[in-house]
Amino acid sequence: MLRIRWRILRLRDLVLREEDLLTIEREVSPIFEAPLILKRNDGGPIVLFKKVEGYDMWAVGNVVGSRRRLLKWLGMEDYSKAYEKLINAIESPMKAREVSGFADYYGKLEGGLDKLPVFKYYEKDAGRYITSSVVAAEIDGICNVSIHRLLVLDKDKAAIRIVPRHLYALYMKAKEKGIDLPVAIVVGCHPLILIAAASSPPFGVNEFWVANKLLNCEMKVVATPRNNILVPTDAEIVMEGVIKTNELVDEGPFADVTGTYDAVRKQPVLNVHAIYVKSNSLYQAILPGSSEHKLLMGFPKEVELWMALKRVLPGLRSIRLTEGGCGWLHAVIAVDKMTEGDGKTAIMAAFGAHPSLKHVVVVDGDVDVDNPKDIEWAIATRFQADRGLIMIRGARGSSLDPSADPETLLTCKVGVDATKPLKINAERFERARIPGETSEAK
Repeated sequence: MLRIRWRILRLRDLVLREEDLLTIEREVSPIFEAPLILKRNDGGPIVLFKKVEGYDMWAVGNVVGSRRRLLKWLGMEDYSKAYEKLINAIESPMKAREVSGFADYYGKLEGGLDKLPVFKYYEKDAGRYITSSVVAAEIDGICNVSIHRLLVLDKDKAAIRIVPRHLYALYMKAKEKGIDLPVAIVVGCHPLILIAAASSPPFGVNEFWVANKLLNCEMKVVATPRNNILVPTDAEIVMEGVIKTNELVDEGPFADVTGTYDAVRKQPVLNVHAIYVKSNSLYQAILPGSSEHKLLMGFPKEVELWMALKRVLPGLRSIRLTEGGCGWLHAVIAVDKMTEGDGKTAIMAAFGAHPSLKHVVVVDGDVDVDNPKDIEWAIATRFQADRGLIMIRGARGSSLDPSADPETLLTCKVGVDATKPLKINAERFERARIPGETSEAK
């Protein structure tokens, strides 16, 4: 375990101290040019843009752009410990220390959304999108914190994409009361705040408290001046406003995590009342469909899968929501089998824990789940469809899958048990090794 105390919680300071950093000194356009640079460096270094055309503010992307860097932010060297850390934070969150004096931490930005270097990422996107917005909403003492994309409509107005989860529940509660939903929106924060906001603790648990636990309880929060919602004191940008419960607009198209365009839908309007910034604030962009997008969406779900499978499979070795599967639709699970049915048990448990999963491959513990060639080798040498294939027709899938039925979201799920038999002709499946070669997958 890497012993880290988070003395530095501000994103700008973290970025400037990062060794794995690519700094772009020349002027770049926020329309396609900066996103293209992010795409060319996908999975690589953090990218810092010091001159965004038309803006004074710096921009940064690819902050959580690799699994190696994600483990670093979590202060862990292996996945099982990283999973346990997030599980512990979700199950035992700690309220952050509240301080007073919002103006001591943030200054008001003169102007609106037009002052932020918001990117337009893909050619058919509906417009400029804020993709790193951490939305804190509160009503009747219940606060939810989650990541939502914002389509900029005007200097004080955006469309917000809300799926039927916790924020939607608060939105509907406000709608029933006949009021708008007050929100505070954070842009540019510590990577572990993003991880916490992307996780799914029980309804009513404040994800900022999950983040505080991940940050060794070093986070401080302060109430926003208008909506009185607690936000971190070390964010780069804080916005206050309301989600209108009586106004919908077209939102989309938008290139989502699959690298395909999400459909146009009627979504609520967000009215922005004020924007506050740090001195020399840093705007954060997340490239849609990038490794960073997939990790932020997929890693918390990977943790849920680990928890679910560990309960039924003592021999569980590792699990990945694969990058080729968009960090969401495909899982690879490695197990040390104890009974002949463990492979199929893993498949069924995975589909139950993550209903959006489309394909699951189960391999033995000697197969490297981070190596697509190794996984394909296991399928080639250890899988027979007549005994190792599970097909579930007409199951509910993911709205992100363009091949699912667009109205019902029904899909066909497939599980592949590519584990070797425990006893039958076991020597036939032995992997040939050279003395001195690594004997086990990482």
